[in-house]
Amino acid sequence: MEDTTDPLMQHKRSLWRGALISPWVVPVGLALFLGAFALVGRLVGADEHPPPLPGVVAGLFVLIILFGVPFTYLVTFVCVVPVALLLRARQALSTARLCLWCALVGPVTMYAYARLMNGQPDKVLAPLGIAMAASYGLISGAAFCWASGVRLFAGQRHLQRVRAGR
Repeated sequence: MEDTTDPLMQHKRSLWRGALISPWVVPVGLALFLGAFALVGRLVGADEHPPPLPGVVAGLFVLIILFGVPFTYLVTFVCVVPVALLLRARQALSTARLCLWCALVGPVTMYAYARLMNGQPDKVLAPLGIAMAASYGLISGAAFCWASGVRLFAGQRHLQRVRAGR
């Protein structure tokens, strides 16, 4: 049986699928993580006067859905999708490149988000804040690439071998 897949194919599914799915990953994952953290803290008695857990988790989830997800969609469509389309046009779209871009964009967008929400943007500029924000960008970029089926690498040697084989 003949292999009919295109070796130059950069992604298996639509980039729009990645753009629609990836903005949910970090905000919802963060809400679930913080909810689990609060539950464990409550179970081990880390806080003398814990607030009612279901209310706190529900409030956090609503806040993240109302503010985090729309902001992440904005970042995805303004900063990530154009770069993905540019890389695709140059036959250079890969998970490695897009995740690197997203990791670089993460701290900038987290600073903007902290500024907009009257949070503590100075903490985002601390080394731990930069690392956390970069990891959020990396996770979001990986989700984008996974949902779109983007190939892992797009090296020049690979492209040259593929073109020579045609």
